[in-house]
Amino acid sequence: MSTQSYPHPPPVRAGIDRFLSDMGKALDPAAVRGARPLGLLSNVASLSADGRPVLSALQRAGLHISVIFSPEHGYFGLGRAGEAMPDSQFERAAGPPIPIISLHGTVYAPAADQLRPLAAVLVDLQDTGNRWYTYLGTLRHLLHTSAETGTPVIVLDRPNPQGGDVIEGPRAEPAYFSLIAPDTFPARYGLTLGEAARLLNRTIQAPLTVIALDGWRRSMRYADTGLIWASPSPNMPNPEACLLYSATCLIEATNLSEGRGTALPFIQIGAPFISAEMLTDTLNGLALPGVAFSPAWFRPTILKFADQDCQGVRLHVTDPQTVRGFALGVQLLATLRQLYPTALHWITTERQVFWLDRLAATDRLRKALEAGQPPAAICADFAPDVASFRAEAEPLYLYS
Repeated sequence: MSTQSYPHPPPVRAGIDRFLSDMGKALDPAAVRGARPLGLLSNVASLSADGRPVLSALQRAGLHISVIFSPEHGYFGLGRAGEAMPDSQFERAAGPPIPIISLHGTVYAPAADQLRPLAAVLVDLQDTGNRWYTYLGTLRHLLHTSAETGTPVIVLDRPNPQGGDVIEGPRAEPAYFSLIAPDTFPARYGLTLGEAARLLNRTIQAPLTVIALDGWRRSMRYADTGLIWASPSPNMPNPEACLLYSATCLIEATNLSEGRGTALPFIQIGAPFISAEMLTDTLNGLALPGVAFSPAWFRPTILKFADQDCQGVRLHVTDPQTVRGFALGVQLLATLRQLYPTALHWITTERQVFWLDRLAATDRLRKALEAGQPPAAICADFAPDVASFRAEAEPLYLYS
């Protein structure tokens, strides 16, 4: 794999680069250079400053990684959303292959016997800042096994691509806990993965260390960091998609396409029964902050409406500082229900649970929409959730 270097040092230094340069300062060197090997929870989207995958960067530093744990989509990021990935191995040009244990298939947590031989498990994952992205749930499973075995977990932190100053949406209710709702986080939670790990670990009490970012501030969006972006999953091609995912993931709960199977997943939405121009005009007429809409015509290759012509809208982030992704998603659902009251419907799971309830981790959003409540009023009803979460999270912030 070719590597690339920054023409100038980026304003933000990722946890992996701090870890490699500061080994022995932030941590006991014996924890990472001892006789026992290390595990790694990561994928190839996590890069060091010279563009190397984290595994390669750690090996070049002389660390022995004996096992890789992979999240949803697999270590190489080739799996589709929700696809069960089998265990495999990483065939290297030099040296023995490294086993890859999938944490998104038949099991979702590493076994205790897989952690006990390890000196520590390093975690380097690029999160999206949305609770329904499964990496947060995978980390929680790892922390639980770590607490059982006493194996240290070391999170190499990365920026939240949406920044850390905005929190939105309802807090997950325990009745809806799942891989996409692993704790009482709101939909958009405004934490880095390292900060989220600290919050998850309040009750788990695993031996956790976070190697913090250098130079990151809560007001930063990803474009401000100067860091290389690599897609952490097939449908997150850029940081803009992460921000819009706060909104358009809610479209998954309907019979509209959320853009999967097109070149613009989560950036365009639509269906055969949509009028692109009417929906565009209606949404632009709302003058929503930080976002604009243009008409879209597309033909998905997979999933909803595969090989069918769809009309809809493409979303454009005009100001990432002011766009409110979850509120935008609520507005999209309310507008679509108003324009297409008979054609639009909710999707249910095999157990006849509304998928919107699973995503929101509450039935309050769906019931408010069905009752015809205005989007602004719906979001205002979630303000106490936001305030209570912020009060719990702020003492664990690593960045200002």
